[in-house]
Formats: sequence, C-alpha cells, structure tokens
Amino acid sequence: MSRVDRYEYQDWKGFGTRIREYRKQIGLSKEKFAEMINRSENYVSELEKGQASGSVHTLHQISKALKVSTDTLLYGEIHMNKEYNSKEIMQAIIDRCDEEELEILKEIAIAVFPNFNKIKSKRKLNNT
Repeated sequence: MSRVDRYEYQDWKGFGTRIREYRKQIGLSKEKFAEMINRSENYVSELEKGQASGSVHTLHQISKALKVSTDTLLYGEIHMNKEYNSKEIMQAIIDRCDEEELEILKEIAIAVFPNFNKIKSKRKLNNT
C-alpha cells in the first residue's frame, strides 16, 4: 500500500448504503433526492451501490439534503435494510428539523388535520 492510499477514503460501498438508508428513512425517492442534490437519478443509483464516488461539494449537498452530518455519512453506523413505517419516517423527519422547520411542519399539520377524512376518502376512491 502506498503512502497516499492509506489516506484515501475507501468505504464507498458503506457510504452508498448509508445514503440509501438515510434517504429511505425520511421517505425520499431517488428521483426527488437526485433533484435535491442536483445530480442525475443514475448517479444516485451508482453512488448508493458504491460504484461511484463524490466530491466534497457533493458530500456537502447530500448531507444538507438528508440532514445528516458528513461524518455520519462517511463513517456512521445505522440499522441496515430496514423497512420504515409511516411513524418512523415522520419521526426521522421531525428529529432532523430545526425549530423553524418544526414550526412549519406544525402549521401544515394544523392546516391539513381538519380535512383528513376528505383526504382519506379521496385516497380510497383512487386506490379502487
């Protein structure tokens, strides 16, 4: 191993797995995530498989989009291959919000809450 190789980041597969899991944890599609980080959906797929690397700029964009620290993305451990239910997705989103974002979420929930029955009825009609 050369002296340079000792200092190069090598865990692209783990990095990609962590990105995929954190993306799923907050219920983001690959398409929406790619849009958020200004990359193609194909790039996101390759990145999540560990078949692509990224620049510091890309790492920063991913960190901002997922609201996870760069250290956590690069080295962190999470529960892998877990399916997330709606409550877990909502809790993960809430946990990553700052106070201003929480206030916005609260206002949205208050505005939508009185219409839940109408929304549920429309969803049932669309799913049948």
